[in-house]
Amino acid sequence: MNRHFFIGFALGLLLFLAINLAVAHLASDCGLPAIFGRDACADDIARAGWPLRFHEEGGFAYRSNFNATALLLDLGIGLACAVLTGWIYSRRKNPPSK
Repeated sequence: MNRHFFIGFALGLLLFLAINLAVAHLASDCGLPAIFGRDACADDIARAGWPLRFHEEGGFAYRSNFNATALLLDLGIGLACAVLTGWIYSRRKNPPSK
């Protein structure tokens, strides 16, 4: 049961990370390179965070916002989702065989 829980936990965590990367790419003006500071756009806005936006930086009139509380809540939501998917995966009636 522990092995199945950890597989489900890892899958849930990877899914949450993939959703966060996709949202950061779509919400930022120049995509993921803007998040990592590698874009060639002059006045883009880089945004990060799903379901709560915790980072926003850039723009023509430059501004930088970082919300640590939203980041901690995002991490908590991601961890809770990973635990839930791990628990659901471990409770399946026909777990995959070795």
